[in-house]
Amino acid sequence: MVKKYEQEKVHKFLMGLNDDMYSSIRSQILAVDPLPSLDRIFHMIVQEGNHKSAMLGRGDRNEIAAALS
Repeated sequence: MVKKYEQEKVHKFLMGLNDDMYSSIRSQILAVDPLPSLDRIFHMIVQEGNHKSAMLGRGDRNEIAAALS
């Protein structure tokens, strides 16, 4: 019963994420059997967000550099 409750919390958390930013990591997590803990999933989501933010910032810098060339 506790395991089922935890899985429901995981699914609710994952389905509440922004599709544009987290759809691929959500699919990867949902493909794992058994599902990781909610703490582990949260850590994975934070890492993905940090990675995407860094890549977006990097892209902005590249566009600025190209415009200045």
